[in-house]
Amino acid sequence: MKYIKKDQVLRALPHFIAVLVFAGVAYLYCRPAFEDKVLSQEDVLQWQGMARNSFQYKETHGHFPLWTNSMFSGMPAFQIAMDAQSVGIPGIFYGLLTFYLAKPASFFFMACICFYFLAIVLRVNPYIGIIGALAYAYATYNPVIVSVGHDTKMQSIALLPGVIGSLILICERRYWLGMTLLAMLTALLVSFNHVQIVYYTMIIATGLLLGYVIRWIRRGDWRRAVRVVALTMGAAVVGVLCNAVTLFTTYDSSKETIRAGSELAVVGPTNPGGSGQNGLSDSAAFEFSMFKSEPLVMLIPDIYGGSTELQLSPQQSKAMRVLKSMPPDLAARVGPDGPRFYWGGVGQFFAGPPYVGAIIVLLALMGLFMLDNRHKWWILGVCALTIVMSWGAYFYSFNVALLKWLPMYNKFRAPSMILVVPTFLFCMLATMTLNKIFATGDRSELWHGYRKGLLVAGGLFVFLIFLYFRFHYSSPWESDLLKDAVRRGSSAVGYMTDFVRALHEDRRSLFGESLLRSMGLVAAAALILGLYIRNKIRPALLLGVMGLLIFADVMTIDLQYLNDENYMEREDYQQNFEATKADREILEDKGYFRVLDLRDSLSNSLTYGAMTAYFHRSIGGYHAAKLKIYEDLINRQLFNFPNCGPVINMLNTKYIIKPARTGGDSVLENKSTLGPVWFVHGIRFEPTANDVMNALSHFDPKDTAIVFSADSSRVKWGYSGDSLGTISLVKNDNDEVNYLSQAPGERFAVFSEVYYDRGWRAWIDDHEAPIIRTNYVLRGLSIPPGRHVIRFFFRPLSYYLGRQIQWMANIVFLLLIAGAIIVAVQEYRRVPRRARDGALLQAA
Repeated sequence: MKYIKKDQVLRALPHFIAVLVFAGVAYLYCRPAFEDKVLSQEDVLQWQGMARNSFQYKETHGHFPLWTNSMFSGMPAFQIAMDAQSVGIPGIFYGLLTFYLAKPASFFFMACICFYFLAIVLRVNPYIGIIGALAYAYATYNPVIVSVGHDTKMQSIALLPGVIGSLILICERRYWLGMTLLAMLTALLVSFNHVQIVYYTMIIATGLLLGYVIRWIRRGDWRRAVRVVALTMGAAVVGVLCNAVTLFTTYDSSKETIRAGSELAVVGPTNPGGSGQNGLSDSAAFEFSMFKSEPLVMLIPDIYGGSTELQLSPQQSKAMRVLKSMPPDLAARVGPDGPRFYWGGVGQFFAGPPYVGAIIVLLALMGLFMLDNRHKWWILGVCALTIVMSWGAYFYSFNVALLKWLPMYNKFRAPSMILVVPTFLFCMLATMTLNKIFATGDRSELWHGYRKGLLVAGGLFVFLIFLYFRFHYSSPWESDLLKDAVRRGSSAVGYMTDFVRALHEDRRSLFGESLLRSMGLVAAAALILGLYIRNKIRPALLLGVMGLLIFADVMTIDLQYLNDENYMEREDYQQNFEATKADREILEDKGYFRVLDLRDSLSNSLTYGAMTAYFHRSIGGYHAAKLKIYEDLINRQLFNFPNCGPVINMLNTKYIIKPARTGGDSVLENKSTLGPVWFVHGIRFEPTANDVMNALSHFDPKDTAIVFSADSSRVKWGYSGDSLGTISLVKNDNDEVNYLSQAPGERFAVFSEVYYDRGWRAWIDDHEAPIIRTNYVLRGLSIPPGRHVIRFFFRPLSYYLGRQIQWMANIVFLLLIAGAIIVAVQEYRRVPRRARDGALLQAA
């Protein structure tokens, strides 16, 4: 018995080593996080600003609100912060997957664990699984998105291999274990609420299932195909419904967000399909598309200049040297960040390349000739499809068809993001290939596959050399600079022409150096593999050298985008949340009003200004899924500031923060603001959304309300020239708002609160009253004569229905766990002790 226990320890030893390696690497790479430093992430900073109102509410009420007053004059709060119960029971496993490490080390550790699990499911040698896991977790796209604050995206990417590994277990007849793990990991994946990565995971899962099902059908095994698909769907549904609160509220609110398009989109000769009416417009969906050759960045990280954030010194960059010699006023036209070395299709915002690793790509290419047909063909098909999808607008005819026919695809933008799919699949294919080379006894049969893989890799590098000499290295940004220089005179043109020429040379140098780097790494890896296949080196040396090369390959690029400089002392980080003189002045006013912040710019305030919401109720903000009617208002009215006085006033904008001439900021009080509610003298009916929006440009909101003609029968109003009466705000408590009105006759009241008919309901005393959409984005009510208490309650059905369904799904999930445990115990008991002992000895 003691001998068996020793064998069990030996059998588990590689797994213990894997955990220690993953934790150790994550600790070393993210060491400042363990020294009480804070990762400076712009998107996380924005989230902290937008979520402050919800956390303040929770301090008072003990739970998060469902509506927030902090941004865009009000919006659903469940898209910002939600109570922990919304994650469901599977959420308790998150700590185990992250080893309770500090952020962002926890993200990388979880990605390693999930990929290692996939490798074990694929029967890969554990030590090769460690190599593959490190390659996947530290593929450059992951540190890049962590550096800018896309935490939920990184967490979703980390879980992706675990989901696919669970699905393979089901396909390989490990039904109970596979279903339990698939339900758990799907639940966690959905809980992060990054629907785009969930969608990409579904694409991979569909390709995997098709690969298995086609093979089964060819063998005539229809029963197994039906069983696996049914069990997979059942487990996935349980996992999804364990997040019913998050899912239902997101789906319900999406119908009113920019993801559902705009009412102002018009079907016509310029927009024949009505793009933008039921989803993102083509231009919005294809933002951040990649040039057709740009996915080669997975092999050559700097083929298109690396990133828009890349900074080079004058010693490294000819363009920087020319910039230093320019007159200060002309150099200022280039911008405070200096030259833009990135010139790819994504545009002016590209945080870093989705570099997979040159050696990983080499191994993946060899795998196409060395591996059997179980996985490689569906992997190749999914990779080809997703690479084409990453082209977006640069392969318009194909991708616009997908946008039209692929379910839900028109809800997402940033086609470049889909390269997370080939990144994962290349790592999976490379891991299986390295295992094949390592585990095959007769290495002579590997030689032909090795040679073919090298031949394809060589051909790819020949093509890259051709591109190096053929590229023009230019982007629209330089054209704009030259046009501006022409308006300034001949001397400016001379300076700017020299700058542009030097910039193009820098970009060529970046490509050339990166190309030589990848070629050197591929040559080194090919040499080691060739020596091993020819029986010239031992297996331990193969794993040691390949592991170091693969990890060093990606890590040297990673350190350019996420390193110690990305961290701040906690005290310095907290300075982001210190109130300025203007903030403190406004905070002295305890009334209910909103603020327009112009300290950076109008555009930043309205589209990327969530930090204002940390202190104030803002008419601007930042959110990827803001309400579509408010987005329309921003684009058609607020961007015209200051020529949008009526809209500013009706939004209860009492203060405008502006930069002061002497530095700092100053406060301008808007004396014309209408407050939280008012009675109007008249109502103007307009038939269409465009008519209502246009009417907002020239009207007096204090005197007139603009209402859709379709609502005319629901509006009761009887003003005849007598006193309007009074109406005032009693309490605004996010999910409940109370008013008191007194009027001698029937009146129509306009409430400076955003209209949202998926949860807001109104009562006048004890009778429910219809809320009328007014002034395009606000709420209106017909108020009967006399004294009345008016109450608005936010009770979205999606939230309360989701809670009930979520608990039922959690119960089913617990039953799955119980079933998996019972089956495991029964299988263990069915195996005779001698067989178990023999298996343990063999494994050791």
